[in-house]
Amino acid sequence: MSPTSADSGMQKTGVLKYKKRIPSDPILQMAFENSLQANIISVVRTGKIIRVNKAACKLLGYSKKELLTRKRAHIFLISDENYKAMILQRIAEGSAKADLSIIRKSGKLRPCEITSVIFKDTDGVNKSVTTIVDRTDRLSEQKKIDDHSQADNNDWIRSIAKTTYDVTWDWDMATNIFSFGKSYEKVFGYKLLKPKLSLEEWLDLFQAKESAIIKTSISKAIESDKKTWIDNWYFTCPDGTPAHVIVRSNIVRDNDGTAIRMIGVIHDVSKMQALEEILDREIRIKKSQISEAVDEAKETERSDIGKELHDNVNQLLGASMLYLDMARKDVANGEIYLIHSSEYTFSAIEEIRRLTKRLVTDTIKDFGLCGAIRQAARDTMLAHPVKIHIEISDTVEKMMGDKCKLNAFRIFQEQLNNILKHSSASDINIKVSDTGPGVVLSIADNGIGFDHSMMAKREGIGIRNIISRAESFKGKAKFVSAPGKGCTLVVSFPITRIDT
Repeated sequence: MSPTSADSGMQKTGVLKYKKRIPSDPILQMAFENSLQANIISVVRTGKIIRVNKAACKLLGYSKKELLTRKRAHIFLISDENYKAMILQRIAEGSAKADLSIIRKSGKLRPCEITSVIFKDTDGVNKSVTTIVDRTDRLSEQKKIDDHSQADNNDWIRSIAKTTYDVTWDWDMATNIFSFGKSYEKVFGYKLLKPKLSLEEWLDLFQAKESAIIKTSISKAIESDKKTWIDNWYFTCPDGTPAHVIVRSNIVRDNDGTAIRMIGVIHDVSKMQALEEILDREIRIKKSQISEAVDEAKETERSDIGKELHDNVNQLLGASMLYLDMARKDVANGEIYLIHSSEYTFSAIEEIRRLTKRLVTDTIKDFGLCGAIRQAARDTMLAHPVKIHIEISDTVEKMMGDKCKLNAFRIFQEQLNNILKHSSASDINIKVSDTGPGVVLSIADNGIGFDHSMMAKREGIGIRNIISRAESFKGKAKFVSAPGKGCTLVVSFPITRIDT
């Protein structure tokens, strides 16, 4: 079976258990492009390569333009049994990992570790993202660990090929010799005094309690009949800082099932956790900056409204007064002047109405959230051919502070504007309810709706604003829609303090 036919068979049988989406976020696209690992995205059915990053170009020896004219068959030995096995595994499970050789532009083969995952794009087309890790240097380094036997030890080569690379380690049980890769000092915080240690010598480097836990775990692994071992350890570095590692290994056994060798890697999880903490801190800082930007935008908006009142409304009212004065002086043409005065006065009223819609803070303070929503609904029905039905629990006024009410009202305005612009709805149902631990705002319409699976693609500034506003008060915004079935927005606010 060819990889192309195997992949297309997957679409027919529907046995795919796991699908992954590739986000369209610009930051994630940048991460894909600049990743140190070679990544290729291709169409499952045709095998055509549609996206590559810099690392893939460098590893394969092609320019990006050249690779985008190639197919999988140009870079993989698709007739190889290992490749076929990988494709079959990917069909069954949605993802697969294998040790294969890639074909560089020069025609030379290079051993690599391949990971391939199926995902469905926004158009419903099955594609695969394939990560290629060059194992040339890794194999060379592993061969140096045990010069007297590793070169001819096929079991060792096959086992080490199944691992990933952080700190490599090899325990020959016959000689009771532990060997470690060069990254040991980076992970454990100290340099080994000699390159090879016995199990006991290595365990003595840990605190007594830590040593006992590690020894017990290793003993259970070798006494079992398993061929793999995964565990995680917490230990204390020499400088007193706590550390966390994940250990993965393959257990080589003889014909009787007795363990004779353990080969694997030790992954440093502590550094990843530290990076995650830094990322969380950066996210909190960004949210704070967004909040400050919102406050600054409000001040700018107030300043702009002040200018509008001074420069525009004042001029309109001034012109109206001028025509009134002329009407008093010229009675014969007074009616004409009064008409002009009336026109300018009406324009000033409309301008003030437009501006006051932006000044909702006082409305919230004076009339509350419920009153503001009812007033906005009445104004909307006067200007648009739509019926708005409102059901509001008055108890929410006591649960929410002015800031939270204003935030909820802004969300209501944003979604109402979305409905009027895009939905062609004739009925809108608005419900604000007290759920006990919080407040729920629901806005439903009977408009044209949209495909919810395309939500990420159609998400605009308005939708992002709604989600962001909800999250700023620890709330959640959920859109439920389908073509021809309207749309419902449900926003929940977990109210914990009255002055929220």
